[in-house]
Amino acid sequence: MEQTNKEKLKSKKNFGKNLSKNKKELQNLIKEKIKHGELKYMSQIEILEGMPSYKSIKKIWTKKELEDIFGIKIRISSYSDSEIIEAYTRVKAMYGNVTSKLMKQETGIGVDSIRIRFGSWNKFLIFLGEKPKRELNKVTDTNEEIINFYRNVSMKVGKIIYGASFTDLKKYGFQYSKSVLGIRFTNMNNLRELAGFQKRCERNTKYTKQYLGNILFEYYKIYGRRLTQAEIMKDENLPNPTAFFNYFQTTEIRKIWDEVLELHKIE
Repeated sequence: MEQTNKEKLKSKKNFGKNLSKNKKELQNLIKEKIKHGELKYMSQIEILEGMPSYKSIKKIWTKKELEDIFGIKIRISSYSDSEIIEAYTRVKAMYGNVTSKLMKQETGIGVDSIRIRFGSWNKFLIFLGEKPKRELNKVTDTNEEIINFYRNVSMKVGKIIYGASFTDLKKYGFQYSKSVLGIRFTNMNNLRELAGFQKRCERNTKYTKQYLGNILFEYYKIYGRRLTQAEIMKDENLPNPTAFFNYFQTTEIRKIWDEVLELHKIE
């Protein structure tokens, strides 16, 4: 029977707690991944299901041990601009569209290495003359302008009692994400009330800011790193990123992680 995400997470958590104890087991598992071509660079180990983070691996074996045991060259110095560009060009020729995940999977060059040389993944793409696949819209409208837009859309769709849904807003060209509404108005009911509509009866939230922060910190301990917004969204055991944005009052996942790790004295 296939493991559920919850079972996989529990398995990974237990495995992470006993890395030293399971050293031999882990060593054999890594060798199998290398043998079958699943692992080309040690730094990409954390993207493989059920495997610990690269940071955890480096706590178990030294650079020389990693090279001697697994036969994989460990690079310490950062990549040069030309090396990163050449690697990207090679992957692009093979696949067409290149994501940061695919880049790391095929070349071992992660976002951190690219950030050091170019500032960010998007700035790297711009440097190459390419358009970033996703561009976040800057919030330029005032609260009153958003309220008026909401009121007008509500009247257009004939929802004169409870007001329009977020889906209705998107149909009529609302350019921002739901998380922006969360930051500006906390929730849809507050927006409805400010626009002159009645509140809808909705189930009370089961989250608190402390609860969400503790969840993130538990995942940090399991993976040995910060999860990206995309990883949080894909994990069925985690709330939608919008919930984190609402409670931490920001639209940047980096700021949420900064606050969570500062609270736990992690640099």
